[in-house]
Amino acid sequence: MKIYIDGLFYRASGIGRYYETLTKEFAKRGIKIYTCVPRDLKIEFEKDFADTNNIEPLFVDYKKFSLRGFLVQSKILGSLQRKVDLFFFPHINLPYYVPERKNIIITIHDIIPLYPIYTQGILKRKIFYFLLKRALKYSKKVICVSNFVAGDLIKNFSSISQKIKVIYEFVDDKFVKQETYQNIKRLVEKPYILYVGNRKRHKNLGLLVKALAKVKNKIPHYLVIAGRKDKGKDEVDILIEEVWVQERIIQYLNPPDNIIINLFKYADLFVFPSLIEGFGLPPLEAVSLGCPVILSDISVLREIFGDAGFYFNPYDEDDLANVIVKLLSDSNLKNELLCRQKQRIKIFSKEKIIDQYISLFDELINSKL
Repeated sequence: MKIYIDGLFYRASGIGRYYETLTKEFAKRGIKIYTCVPRDLKIEFEKDFADTNNIEPLFVDYKKFSLRGFLVQSKILGSLQRKVDLFFFPHINLPYYVPERKNIIITIHDIIPLYPIYTQGILKRKIFYFLLKRALKYSKKVICVSNFVAGDLIKNFSSISQKIKVIYEFVDDKFVKQETYQNIKRLVEKPYILYVGNRKRHKNLGLLVKALAKVKNKIPHYLVIAGRKDKGKDEVDILIEEVWVQERIIQYLNPPDNIIINLFKYADLFVFPSLIEGFGLPPLEAVSLGCPVILSDISVLREIFGDAGFYFNPYDEDDLANVIVKLLSDSNLKNELLCRQKQRIKIFSKEKIIDQYISLFDELINSKL
């Protein structure tokens, strides 16, 4: 089997990790892979994939969602259409030209830009809608990372229901093979609660900051915030000052995986306060490294964690504050929760999930449609 996997999202947050882990796993299964990757990431790519065979990277001079890429990448796809069995896009960034008679698969991680809470502007919302509608039109199969995303998509585009296949995400090996990290020295010596993710409004980080302000005199814990932010001083920074918790906040901006792994490993509690998610991988990564998680009570997190979840109202800072104190003041409850969550995440077996992808590829390649 030979496939093209679009790599323009390599090193780009969650979708970048999705691309990297799937590409490595497919290559291990003997699949020949062609992939386009931004040239300025060539050194990182060659380092990350040094031990992976069957990959032929094409380093390009454009980025994801660039006008140049939208036009120029069409030529690359045209040159590959006789070499590959299918084209796989880990997002909706199809270029201007796509081989209409070829097998095209896309992945939908969420449709958050269509929600009212999306704050990136009307133009970006319209561009997203255009690209999404176009990608759905040209794809033969649409992978959704959860039943929640599939349902959301069908509500907006009912005609594509037959194309949809739900395949969950899985935790990368680097978060599972803990023997590699047994003896690493902890970065944060003080006890802490952890948040990992970006600071967009739907991530609801402000609720966690407000909850910390309510419990800071009841627990000794700091709040460690690890992730990307888009400007020097943002709304979260302003809120931290307004509620007087500056001295209890530790921030890691754009941390690499080894830092995130260290933070997961030594955190007493991981908090995931999102209002909307397509799947929610960080809580699974936290549990894999021995950190119990508490979750906002939204449908997709109920789907992923089921009865193993410990939930709070994502619109109620008092509820979150009470849950934090309850868990951190009862070690038996916290340990029982972690045990349940470790059992739950076994559902997201890497081997099982990769088998689902391979089966889908085989089905499409062998289809007469």
